[in-house]
Amino acid sequence: MKRTSLLFLLGLVFASLSAQAPMPTAADIDAFYKSKTLVVLEGGFSSYDIYIKEEIAKYWNVTAFETISQQEFEEMRTDNNYSFLVVTETRFERDKDGVNYTFLNLLLGADVPTIAEMPEFGSLPLAYTGVENENYSYKIGIMIKFLQNRVEELKESTNVAAMKQLKYYNKDSKKIKTNTLYLFKEDLAPDVQESAKILKYYPYDFKIITNDELAKVVGDDENAYFLHCVGPESTQREGWSFKLIFGIQDGGLYYFGRHTISEKKPGGFLDTDFKRIAK
Repeated sequence: MKRTSLLFLLGLVFASLSAQAPMPTAADIDAFYKSKTLVVLEGGFSSYDIYIKEEIAKYWNVTAFETISQQEFEEMRTDNNYSFLVVTETRFERDKDGVNYTFLNLLLGADVPTIAEMPEFGSLPLAYTGVENENYSYKIGIMIKFLQNRVEELKESTNVAAMKQLKYYNKDSKKIKTNTLYLFKEDLAPDVQESAKILKYYPYDFKIITNDELAKVVGDDENAYFLHCVGPESTQREGWSFKLIFGIQDGGLYYFGRHTISEKKPGGFLDTDFKRIAK
């Protein structure tokens, strides 16, 4: 999928880049395991920086790592002795509304002109650009688990190309029914924000909880699942809505969906999404 990636620099400057993000080759995967992973901090008073430093120390074990500034990233990103965990802002060419999204990316250094041409091991949507990072920072640990698992799976895969789209992980969506699915009400489309309405489409164990309660659940390393949704903010009436369900304990991705926000399809998890995971 073609996209324009925008690196967020100190909250002030954007560097506009346009390319097809390449999947890693076998040589890239080998280089990754020999690399040091550099975690790029936002700088300033960032809750993301607090969480990422804690969670990378807790969960990351596939390579050595350290934290760097965004300026250091610009200076070092062409060197494949380093891999990078970095937050970018991304605009997709197919998104006719031209909305910017914040993504968490795992990249390998490469001597290429733009960030979007660096080999990409994984990329997860965090939020619409401008959304406070407190709304997703507490989920970073789960996403680190996922990215680390994905690197291992890429290493063992005989068909790396099949893993390019996150829908690849929908093959495991049946497992969601085996345990509790935690839902934040604001992540749900308006017509499925009540338990009685959800039960019509998904007659399995779920709980609708507050964002603070979800943060606690995610931090408890439970053997359960939670919905991460990008795009249901009340002020957002255009663009795409991304919907992901993660396993809390293992960091697995068990469902990925995306739709264009419209009058008929508002932002958030839809009744059709509940139908899909109920199969």
